Amino acid sequence: MSSRVVYLQASFWQQLRADTSIAGLQCLMNVYCAISESELHTDISDEVWDTDELLILLWKRHLQGKSEIELYESLSLEKPDSSIAVLSAIYLTVKGAEDCNRLGTRYGIAAFNHERALRDEHLFKGNGFLLKKNDFYEDRFLQFENILKYPCNAMIMIDPYILLKAEDIDGNIPSLFDVLLPNKRLEMAYHLSIFSMVSENGDNAYGQKKYEKICNLIKALRKGLCFDLTIYAIGKAEDFHSRMIITNNALLQAPDGFNVFRKDGSANKNAKFDIVLPRLIGDARQDMSNYLRWIKVAKTRSQEHSTSMLWGTKENRLFELVE
Repeated sequence: MSSRVVYLQASFWQQLRADTSIAGLQCLMNVYCAISESELHTDISDEVWDTDELLILLWKRHLQGKSEIELYESLSLEKPDSSIAVLSAIYLTVKGAEDCNRLGTRYGIAAFNHERALRDEHLFKGNGFLLKKNDFYEDRFLQFENILKYPCNAMIMIDPYILLKAEDIDGNIPSLFDVLLPNKRLEMAYHLSIFSMVSENGDNAYGQKKYEKICNLIKALRKGLCFDLTIYAIGKAEDFHSRMIITNNALLQAPDGFNVFRKDGSANKNAKFDIVLPRLIGDARQDMSNYLRWIKVAKTRSQEHSTSMLWGTKENRLFELVE
């Protein structure tokens, strides 16, 4: 399997094709563009492949080596296996909202039915928000939960400064993690890797304290969540100049960093945040390429990092997405 798997149930496609409204046609094209650039797993029948003009075009792309397609007699989404390709796939299903939420809650998988795909065009376009310096945000990142919240089972956080000062941790990480972490215990351990400086002078003496602080914060936010945390201490002059969060489903880019809130909840800078689901958005803007590139950077660093400058298990299933 590749790192870009989309599961598409035949009935989902049938519902798309039956909707001839302007919104429905736009949703159809969004889905078609997404599956054209993915490794598509579907139970669409041969008869439909032979008669649907869009699928005929898609099959031609497949024969030309431009699209990957795997066909099934039936496609069950009840209990996915534990491979990272499956756990990071996008599911387009006829299941109701409750079943979609179950996949998210138990496995950290992003599953969307026709109604959700039709309603939330940003699934295929990306989303974002701005902070205005000195404006007050009572709930900090929680104020933008409707934009940031997607199911996930693993995360890589890259921000050179987020663990540097206690006030930045206290003022930003609790609300950010409260948005991003699973609400309940998953069927597997949640994996979290953080790449940040832990002290001004590069001394690793504070690393263990920072590790314990983040562990306790997660335990307070999510009682019962089984997780594997690793903190990697980095220096100022390193490759980790970008600020982002990568999960099995989403890429959250924060060019201004995540240390954006003061103690009172006001913004300490003008800041911009962008989030995409790279498996649904295509690679015209290099979102998927960027997603995989930074996983590779993090994996390489994890393999080469000095054990005296890291704290935790080094476990992160996202590393399995890249060689």
